[in-house]
Amino acid sequence: MKAKIAAFGEKDIMLIFKAIGIEVFPVSKNLKFDEQLEKLVREGYAVIFITETVAVQMDALIKKYMNKTLPSIVIIPGLGEKQNYAVDLLRQAIVKATGVDLFIEN
Repeated sequence: MKAKIAAFGEKDIMLIFKAIGIEVFPVSKNLKFDEQLEKLVREGYAVIFITETVAVQMDALIKKYMNKTLPSIVIIPGLGEKQNYAVDLLRQAIVKATGVDLFIEN
């Protein structure tokens, strides 16, 4: 069985994913991000890459799917200002899985 993979975010970054054969969904000004993510989930995408710039705007919805097996949502750097959203989610997942904060600074 072949898993469907999607990438969702700024058009310039989506070109990279398109070049390697992943289905891309560039954002537009009038697009409702939550609705687009829900649509991708309904359509059975197993892996969904989302740029950080878009992901921070739908934090609650992304966290809803973080505890589910599918889809696997992967936050990637976007074109906007870096907000450490992806790193914070990774940190939370590691603490949840191991009980240890590997990112703690001395």
